[in-house]
Amino acid sequence: MSSARPPPASFEPPPPPSRKRLRPGPDAFDVLSRDGAAAVLLFARAKLEAERRRAPGLVNGSLRAFASGVESAARRVTEGVHDDGVFIAPLFRLLRERGEVPSCPTLSSFKARLLQAYNRGLLELAACKRAEDENPLVVAASAVRSRRTTFHLVQRWSRRNMFAALDDVVEALSPKAYAAAKDFARKVHEDEKRREGRPRLITLPLDEFAARVQTVVNEGSHDALVVQLFRELDDRGEATGLGLPAFKARLRAAHNAGLLALRPRVTGEGPDSAMTAASAVSHQAAKLHLVQRTADPLPIPWGRPALLVWHGRATMARAEG
Repeated sequence: MSSARPPPASFEPPPPPSRKRLRPGPDAFDVLSRDGAAAVLLFARAKLEAERRRAPGLVNGSLRAFASGVESAARRVTEGVHDDGVFIAPLFRLLRERGEVPSCPTLSSFKARLLQAYNRGLLELAACKRAEDENPLVVAASAVRSRRTTFHLVQRWSRRNMFAALDDVVEALSPKAYAAAKDFARKVHEDEKRREGRPRLITLPLDEFAARVQTVVNEGSHDALVVQLFRELDDRGEATGLGLPAFKARLRAAHNAGLLALRPRVTGEGPDSAMTAASAVSHQAAKLHLVQRTADPLPIPWGRPALLVWHGRATMARAEG
């Protein structure tokens, strides 16, 4: 990949030739479902943001990349959130402090670029509907007018086509990051086939997450070690986009809410292995390693043996002839 200088603030060059990827037929991105595209989109955006932090000059500085970075940042911030959006002024201040919008040194230039991205359909802006509940200075500083509409917010979750958003992001990736995103897309597609219609765990609310985990635990004959349980769910394609640390965090939240029960490994209960240590979920001052079963023990598959009936002398007489 050829290096290039960061473009001037007032100039937006076309994507470098090395970023153009000809796709003559269906590939890993084209066979994804909408849910799969959402999983790959999060992965690709994380790759793009890592590249921006590591080498800003090597990342495509197009309007699409700008819109993707702004939308991704809007999802992570906690300041200036209003309904499903984030006020433009505090969002700009955060991005400027991080050095993520070098092409927009001022709030007015940031607003102008937001409008360009909005008019191209690359992100969504919204008006503040309950301005009386917000700081009037923030509302006024965030205002940007387009024709007869005044916008104040960047929508955190755009309603634009998921596949178009994915194309926008992968086109901005370096070849190495693009290859990683493509490999992840293949895994997502394989996971979708293994799930057989079941949803991804990461998309479930906490109560449904706990219920699904408990169902899998109850299929076994013993309490489930956290790492082994995670691997089993991953083999079923249900852990897509959910790493082991996030899985353990959700288990802890479900345990605290009383939706399932975790317990520590007891001394003598199997070898004290690295897998046991990796399963540890911190809870207060304790370490919990297993998810407890709640179902009754599984029945013997062939049923219980029939009782032998003793009929006394009559039986002995028939046996003797």
